[in-house]
Amino acid sequence: MSFRRSGLVLKSCTRLNSTAQNAKKADASALYLNPHKWVGLPADRVFELHNLRKTNLAEKYVPNNAERRAILSTVTSLKGGAPKLEYGYEIDNFKERVMNNTPSNLRGLPPKLSNQRVYDRGDLIHKERLKRETLRTAAFEMPLLAKYRQEYRPKETAQNPLKLTFQSDFSDSPNEFNSKVTLSVKLDDLNLKQDQQKKFILLSGKKFDQHSRTLEFSSIRFPESTQNARWLVETFNKLLKESKDLTKNDFKDIPINTKQHKPVKPVYAFPESWKRPQDAPMERHNVVQNYIQSYKEKKESEYIKSISP
Repeated sequence: MSFRRSGLVLKSCTRLNSTAQNAKKADASALYLNPHKWVGLPADRVFELHNLRKTNLAEKYVPNNAERRAILSTVTSLKGGAPKLEYGYEIDNFKERVMNNTPSNLRGLPPKLSNQRVYDRGDLIHKERLKRETLRTAAFEMPLLAKYRQEYRPKETAQNPLKLTFQSDFSDSPNEFNSKVTLSVKLDDLNLKQDQQKKFILLSGKKFDQHSRTLEFSSIRFPESTQNARWLVETFNKLLKESKDLTKNDFKDIPINTKQHKPVKPVYAFPESWKRPQDAPMERHNVVQNYIQSYKEKKESEYIKSISP
C-alpha cells in the first residue's frame, strides 16, 4: 500500500514539473513576441529573447522600434566604470598650468607624478626606454660576445662561385627592399667550354655583363628573402644545366649581341712630359693654419705621453 502511495506521489510531482515547464515555455513564447515588455530585464535575458524571436520567426522576422529600445536599454549595464585619473601635485601645479608662468614647450602637459612626467600622447617614453635598453645591451652584453670571435677566412670562389647579396633597413614591416636578393656569378668560375660559354651568354641576355663577364639578376617576387634566394639558385641551376646541354641546340649560328652594355670609358694618365712644376702657383704662407696644426700636434703628443706606460 505504501509503494502505491509513493508511486502516486512521484507521478503527481512529474505532472507538476511538466506543467511548470509548459507554463514557463508559454510565458517565454508569449514574451519573445512582445518586445515592449523587455525593458528592465537583464541584458542576457534580452539577448536570449532576441535570439529566440529571430529563430522562431525565421524569414518573417522584422526588427521594430520596441526591440531596439529594449536592446539599447541594456548598454548602460554592460559598460564598466572608468577609473578616475589621480595626478599628484594637482594643487601645486594649478597655477603653473593655468597661468603663463609655464614655458611654452611644457604647456598642456599633465602634472608630474613624483620625478616622472606622464605624457598623455605620443611615444616619447617608449622611445626613451628602447634607447636605454639598447645602450645597456651594448655596454653589458655585447662585450661578452668577444669569446666567440673567429678569424675570417673567405671561401674559395672556385668552390662557391655564387654570390647572394641580401639587404635590410632594420624595420619590422615587410617591404620590397628587405625581401630583395641579388645573385651574381662570374663566367670564368663555372668551368665551361667555349661553346657552353657562348650558349650561357645568349641565354642570359641583358643580365650578363660583357665587360666584367658577370651574370647578375635579382628577385622580389616573394615576401621573404629566403624564398627569393631559393628561387634565384634554382633558376641559375636550370640556366647552367641548359647551357651545358649542347645536344638540342648549340647556338653556333647566332652571334653574341654586345650593344646592350655601354663600353667602359678609358681612363687616361696625364703624360709626365706635359707636367711643368715650375709654372705652378706659389704656395701662400698660411700662418694661422700652421700654428693651429702645430698646436694640435703638441697637445696630442702630451696626451699620449700622459697615458703611455
